[in-house]
Amino acid sequence: MKGLILCLTLGLVALSLPAFGQGIDIQDVGTISGSLQSDIQSYRQDTVIGAPDVPERILSNSFFNLLFSRGKFSAGIRFESYQGPLLGIDPRYGTSGNGSGLGIPYRFAKYTDDIFEVTAGNFYEQFGSGMIFRTYEERNLGFDNSIDGVRLKFMPVDGMKITGFIGRQRAFWEMSRGIMRGADFSLDLKELSDSLLPDLMHLTLGASVVSRYQADDQDLLKIPANVLAWSTRANFMYADFSLDLEYAYKINDPSATNVLSFNPGDALYLNASYSGPGYGINFAAKRIDNMDFRSDRTATGFAQQVNYLPALTKQHTWRLITLYPYATQPTGEFGMQGDVSITIPKGAGLGSDETMITLNGSVIHGMDTTHTGPFTYDAAFWWGDRIYYRDMNVEIARKFGKDFKATLVYINILYDQDIIERRASPNETKYGVITANFACLELWFKTAKNQSLRTELQFMSAVSQPGAVLALQNGNWVMALAEYTISPHWFFTLFNEYNYGNANPELRVNYPNASVSYNAGALRVQGGYGRVRGGILCVGGICRPVPASNGMTLNVTYSF
Repeated sequence: MKGLILCLTLGLVALSLPAFGQGIDIQDVGTISGSLQSDIQSYRQDTVIGAPDVPERILSNSFFNLLFSRGKFSAGIRFESYQGPLLGIDPRYGTSGNGSGLGIPYRFAKYTDDIFEVTAGNFYEQFGSGMIFRTYEERNLGFDNSIDGVRLKFMPVDGMKITGFIGRQRAFWEMSRGIMRGADFSLDLKELSDSLLPDLMHLTLGASVVSRYQADDQDLLKIPANVLAWSTRANFMYADFSLDLEYAYKINDPSATNVLSFNPGDALYLNASYSGPGYGINFAAKRIDNMDFRSDRTATGFAQQVNYLPALTKQHTWRLITLYPYATQPTGEFGMQGDVSITIPKGAGLGSDETMITLNGSVIHGMDTTHTGPFTYDAAFWWGDRIYYRDMNVEIARKFGKDFKATLVYINILYDQDIIERRASPNETKYGVITANFACLELWFKTAKNQSLRTELQFMSAVSQPGAVLALQNGNWVMALAEYTISPHWFFTLFNEYNYGNANPELRVNYPNASVSYNAGALRVQGGYGRVRGGILCVGGICRPVPASNGMTLNVTYSF
């Protein structure tokens, strides 16, 4: 199958190349498109900040996508190169398979008709919110859990879709030990018939089932070879109100991540929102119990994850506060989040320009559990006393004419470092809870036609929990940033982080960094040099550690 799809794709591309030389419109044979991304970084040892010695000195991750389409048919390949993987990216991208870090792990052929679609090869898919199945790619995390197999979609009438698949999941340069099978049913009542629902009302219903087969290859415990998960969901909208509900269940799945627990898993997710003139309100809640689901029960970290558990915490992008991001705890958590946004219009007592205010708060608790045996426990529906994470923040953005804008941000976070960073067992306290207070003032100025200056001044204080065995080392930080833009091509950025409050005086150092980027249509080139502090990078509640580094970076992206 792999060789057939690859040969077919390359053959189609080869046939189309002479068309360019002969001056024939590419539409006569099909459409070719693609993209290139290359991330290159040099490394030099910096013992002050803990940047390690890298023997290769220069590491790189590169990706090249090529897509051919004609009518109802499309095919594509992606070439990847890890020479070797950037620090923080799983090294198995460079050492698994044949160990070269080079290959074509993603290739597909797809045919789409009005009521039918078939895909052979690699594909990404999501059922509902993803609580039992979601495959996707996130290159910043070194995450790719695509399925290699066959997927069928059937759309017999408007508003109805049935999806089924079978295959194995990508495991770096290899395939998962488990075989994944699944199906999803989605019904949009409004599209099915306008007369079924009143005006302004919209209702979508769905149900999914996913299973994994992996042989029981050990003798101590009787582990199920077939693990079944299912979910049901509903999306209701009426005028300016919307409500999403989803419930998921998974049979007992003893694995490396849940310490061989024989408890079943389940998850409940709720999201409600309402918007009116000048304001919007959102509330979300979730309960997760033992819902880690993988294509290989022995996998750890975020390797070979099958499902996605939505994060209910705000994904902050301000640089200093990203030291303390939240990672979803699939073994058990209960969380809630509320968000209110208010737009004060022009002339409403605050001058002739609008003001936007956003209030956000979230809290994540551990589950209230009681062990009933070496591999089982009872879990109450409501949360336990231990707070894993709490976030309260406010952001005020104000325009002052067309040439000036100011944004003021305050964030208060409680961060259980032992749980979130897996530094201790649930019954231990080593680093304990960190309390962080963050403030930022962002100013934007239009300096000339097509030119602007953006500045950030950030401050963050961090205090350890009294009585923690290992106290926090990073302490307080300040940061200053300046970014000058000459549209549409040039961007110049300079910033410095200073860890002035570190408990170790020798580590009260600066982290200067400078970069310049050039944009020209589909081409973007960015180069930089500086120190990068170690920390954790999170996207959507999935996190990976980022080691400290010192060196140059070069990033190139191009699409055609």
